[in-house]
Amino acid sequence: MNSSSTHSFLADSLKRKLIFFTGKGGVGKTAIAWGTALALSRQKRKVRFVSWNPFETSLEPLALKSFGIHWEQLDAAICFKEYALKTLKFEKILDVIFENKVLKAFIEVAPGLSETVIAGKVWDLFDRGQQDVLIVDLPATGHALSFFKSPMGIEKMFATGFVHRQAGNICDMFMDPYTRLDLVTLPEEMPLVESEQFIDQLLKLGKFPLGFLWINQCTPKFFLPTHMQKKLPPNIKECLEDHRLRLEREQISIEKAKDLPLMMKQIPRFTTEVLKETIELIADSLES
Repeated sequence: MNSSSTHSFLADSLKRKLIFFTGKGGVGKTAIAWGTALALSRQKRKVRFVSWNPFETSLEPLALKSFGIHWEQLDAAICFKEYALKTLKFEKILDVIFENKVLKAFIEVAPGLSETVIAGKVWDLFDRGQQDVLIVDLPATGHALSFFKSPMGIEKMFATGFVHRQAGNICDMFMDPYTRLDLVTLPEEMPLVESEQFIDQLLKLGKFPLGFLWINQCTPKFFLPTHMQKKLPPNIKECLEDHRLRLEREQISIEKAKDLPLMMKQIPRFTTEVLKETIELIADSLES
């Protein structure tokens, strides 16, 4: 679905209460999510940012906190304890129980439990509404799919009762019109194929409110007149030819991506490798 030229990303984001981000590992998902959060913060929105990735630690926490955006890294065991405390209200007993290493391991490895606990925490933040926009940085697409799938399976497994209602609340949040799911990829075949597979599997689960397909790290275009190219040394000409071929390959991938049911947003490749600077440049590009 084409494209960012007819849809304002920032205008759409200002209407949302919850935005999820996922994508293949290494595509710049976290930077894009933070760039969105920063751009919304600059628009005087109260933004809350939560990260969940059971396989990675946070990146440059001090640099990210300098944006002044409330940031929380979610942990399944901690979220489960918070939920139990809220429900049972026996803190001293829970402290003893949750120091048990066997229980901690069970929470992490039990099929679907960790994902559902995290989704429940997200729902609690969404339901309380103490922020204008909640940004959720999910892990790579495989585990993100489990994040969405697990509460839906639990809702079906428990036909009635408390667990069914809680899982139902999470599923309603997923489909809420103020929710949006964005997918980050690169202008390359492999991450785009993975994105396509993720969307296909996700839509088999339900009518999720899909948002933008971020094509990150696109090669910048520049024009050099033919008469100037003729005067260049061979090594520079070779670099220009490599650049032209890269743009051609990327354009082929981008054309294929237009078939996906998301609005497209292209982000250029930036020269800096510093995460904080990259986030600021992404936010700048979203506001321009």
